[in-house]
Amino acid sequence: MSQKTGRLFSRAILALSVVSALPVLLIGWHVLRVDNRVLQNEILDKQRTVAGQIASVLSEEISRKAQFFSVFTDLHTDFGGHPFIDKEDIDYLRIKNPEITHISVLNNKGRQLFYSSEESSRFSYASELDNILHACVAQGKDYVGSVNRVNGQLYALMAFPLRRHLRDVKITGVLVVEMNLATLGSALQESYPEDLFVAVTSADGSLISYSGAEGGLALEENLPLRARLQRWQQALDTRNGARLELPDGQAVLVSRAQVPVMRWTVYVQQPADTIRRLLLESTFHSLWDVLVILLVMIAFVLLTGYFVISPIVRPVRRLQEAAVKLEQEEDYMPQEQDLIIPRNEIGQLARVFLHMAQVLRDRKNALVCAQQELAGMNKELELRVQQRTAELKAATDELVKTERLAAIGQMASIISHEIRNPLAVISNATRLIKTIEPPKDAKLIKQFSIIEAEIKQANSIISEVLGFARSRDMILSTIDLNSYLHDLLLSFPASSGIRLQEKLDPESVHLKIDAEEMKQAVRNLISNACEAMQGQGTVTLGTRVGKKVVCIYVADEGPGVPDALKEKIFSPFFTTKARGTGLGLAVVRKAVGRHKGKMFIHNRATGGAVFEIYLTIYRKTGDTRYG
Repeated sequence: MSQKTGRLFSRAILALSVVSALPVLLIGWHVLRVDNRVLQNEILDKQRTVAGQIASVLSEEISRKAQFFSVFTDLHTDFGGHPFIDKEDIDYLRIKNPEITHISVLNNKGRQLFYSSEESSRFSYASELDNILHACVAQGKDYVGSVNRVNGQLYALMAFPLRRHLRDVKITGVLVVEMNLATLGSALQESYPEDLFVAVTSADGSLISYSGAEGGLALEENLPLRARLQRWQQALDTRNGARLELPDGQAVLVSRAQVPVMRWTVYVQQPADTIRRLLLESTFHSLWDVLVILLVMIAFVLLTGYFVISPIVRPVRRLQEAAVKLEQEEDYMPQEQDLIIPRNEIGQLARVFLHMAQVLRDRKNALVCAQQELAGMNKELELRVQQRTAELKAATDELVKTERLAAIGQMASIISHEIRNPLAVISNATRLIKTIEPPKDAKLIKQFSIIEAEIKQANSIISEVLGFARSRDMILSTIDLNSYLHDLLLSFPASSGIRLQEKLDPESVHLKIDAEEMKQAVRNLISNACEAMQGQGTVTLGTRVGKKVVCIYVADEGPGVPDALKEKIFSPFFTTKARGTGLGLAVVRKAVGRHKGKMFIHNRATGGAVFEIYLTIYRKTGDTRYG
């Protein structure tokens, strides 16, 4: 019982702990959310300030270089000793300033007049010529263009308008300069903060500089970083700073600032978990306050749990004792005085327990009665099993008879094989007697005819028995169906009262069959048709060609086949004739089955029966695809 009480007490404590802690957690969660938003805004403001400062550094560096060239061009208008800047001037400027790798002087139409360049320079301004002319010639402003990466160095394209005199408004030429950005990289490297990641991109998205880059410049293309910056740009849209949830699941705080003259962009980023780290640090400073709150909550929960659990434990203990006694003692029946029944849910539980005990007693009695009924049913079932056993024995006896018939059939095949030899001797002896001394007496001639007819009938019976019992491998050959059936019909020995006609489909097909076996099957059908008409009538042999199968049918003008006999006539040894083995149609079905064909029989409305054999077409006439 102590274990049960402990479980109940622990669950109550857990429930009270949840109830007590839930408001505290909700308030704390709300406070943390507010602090999180405040910290996030402060951090983004700090990042935007850093981005603006770095943008100022970039603007100052580029402005200083631009101012240098503007002063140079101004000095060489009225004070250069000649009306326009010349080749010697730009050679001198390039030699004295190692940052310059190439200088070109263009007229106001964009045609190059002369240039000064390092031997290793591969500088080209052709793709930006229109922008240069628009900014310098049309607007009279300095131009800062693209950034190129050549041989592991970064170079910036700049252009400045040229005038013949200092006060002239008309632009007479353009000075185009390619400069190495190494000094700019050093300045950026010094201005990057250590706790933030900073990257600078050009107007076309090319990476110029980033934190940790050698010399402060992206001297080699960093495709993963460039792709990350493009994702930042798309996620920010028109904002200058925000918390971004990237597709890879990473959350970051990103701010950016634009460098107006150059249209460069400065990105400042740090992980979003910085906020959580700051919140944790601030929380640890007030750890004692948290511990005091926890201790007060624990004391409240323990005291409340004790006073709430005690009125529940005592009735439950008495209920448990009654349940154990009901399990161990067969004749025990709990009463109300054995339990404590308060006026609450525990009391309802006790009343339900008493009712359940009574129901169990009633069901036990009903179960005993059911067991007695089941015993009677078992006896009846045993009798039924005995009956089914007898039926199974009868079926087994029938199966044994079937196997005996199969053995008899095999023995009949052997005996038929042995009888054919004496019949051949008798036939030969009869033929020899007729040859040596032809009979003249009419009775003797009739007897010889009877002998020959009976020998022929016996051989026919033996052939049917052997044809049904014999199992040999099929000898397949490809035959033209119309020619095959035409020859078969011509060679069939029909009596004088029987007329044989053929209705072959004009489209002849090729079959791959055992010619002899199928020939015997068709001859058996024709023979049965002749016998069904009792020697008078027409037997039709025809074909119908389909897409994949061909139908070979034999039709007669006899009385037809009764529906009750349509399945039996194909059974071995079944016959309706006075004489015969009943194997003719069994041989036909066997042959069709070995060729994987189908066989059907139906009666014609005009009288007579039709036997149909369906076989798969091997090849049609003119078709080169076999099979």
